[in-house]
Amino acid sequence: MSNFSTIVLFPFIAAFLIFVLRFYSRESASSMANPSFLLGALTVLLAGGYLILRITLGMPFYASVGFGLTGVGLLATSIFRMFLI
Repeated sequence: MSNFSTIVLFPFIAAFLIFVLRFYSRESASSMANPSFLLGALTVLLAGGYLILRITLGMPFYASVGFGLTGVGLLATSIFRMFLI
């Protein structure tokens, strides 16, 4: 595993920031049951799981690719939701 595999966290961080921005600006932080809040919490849980697996060396060889694709998917979802009314 390379030292640059933490680059996988960048889509998670960007998606989380967009979800938080949407939650506070467009949804007025009205309820914890809003999709933006739930997707932001899911993003944090997945990024935390990635870090825990990296630290404990329990991650399979190609798991970084799966986490990276999941992060890119969450980033695309956050960008799509940002432009929804």
